[in-house]
Amino acid sequence: MSENEVLNHRIEAIEEDIKILYKKVNDVTLTQVQSVTKLDSMLLTLGELKESIEALKRRPGWLWDKLIIALIGALCGVLVSGIASYI
Repeated sequence: MSENEVLNHRIEAIEEDIKILYKKVNDVTLTQVQSVTKLDSMLLTLGELKESIEALKRRPGWLWDKLIIALIGALCGVLVSGIASYI
């Protein structure tokens, strides 16, 4: 085997190794992009869940406020009608 044949064989082997390495790096990059996309989606969903939970936490207080305002209004109505009946 001549020196050129040895060098050509080594170059071909290196080219094959580089192709394999490039494919592995490309696969890792694609996997990372998919992971980042999934993570972004999960973070958006988590944000929406937090907003929903906060809305649910505020809702019972809001309903109690409406109930108290309705009771105060009813009491005022009774008092005004009672005063009006004496006049």
